[in-house]
Amino acid sequence: MPRIGMSDCGEKNVNYEKYLKRIPRSEVVLLRKGDEAEAVKCDGLVLTGGPDVTPELYGDWADETVHVDSERDGFEYRLVDAALRRQMPILGICRGLQILNVYLGGTLIIDLEKYYKRSHAAVSNTEDRYHGVRLADGSSLKKWIKQNEGTVNSAHHQAAERIGSGLRIAARADDGTVEAIEGEDNLPSRIVSVQWHPERINFEDPFALGVLNLFTSYVSQEQ
Repeated sequence: MPRIGMSDCGEKNVNYEKYLKRIPRSEVVLLRKGDEAEAVKCDGLVLTGGPDVTPELYGDWADETVHVDSERDGFEYRLVDAALRRQMPILGICRGLQILNVYLGGTLIIDLEKYYKRSHAAVSNTEDRYHGVRLADGSSLKKWIKQNEGTVNSAHHQAAERIGSGLRIAARADDGTVEAIEGEDNLPSRIVSVQWHPERINFEDPFALGVLNLFTSYVSQEQ
């Protein structure tokens, strides 16, 4: 039975838990701040959505559009440390993509709307935005989603800029924004990360099912 560790994101945990429990015979373990020791007992790590990554972690400046949780940054850095030491597969979703990219030396666009005039933020607290996305040729994500392009939901105002060491771009939005990254073979852990929220769309949608199946394949290889 694979144990999937999931970083705590508060009231939206239930969405991720429902999504991850579709992994056959899986146990989803909620990891709260201070639970780093539990992470090493897991077979896969999921980094969930949430507030912005602290700009100082990637050398950027303070900005009034940024809302951070530095304690969570430190906690998730320690989770990634544990996962890489254990060669544990990692799935990053929205903020999860961003924290992974920064951890591995990448940078973020601090505000897409303010600096690039790109609208990727949610329409409201209860309604995501939707936009087109194209998958990169040769990416593992494209192999599992089995489509060249499609439509995904969106609820973010930041995005990966310079890509971290050992990562490659797996998808871009129609406006060029990075929408997915995945790990190169030289990383100790297999990594897939998406900027969209597969846990908030129909689970049978290729952009939800394909992401989960790819992550599941990585976890199965470690069993």
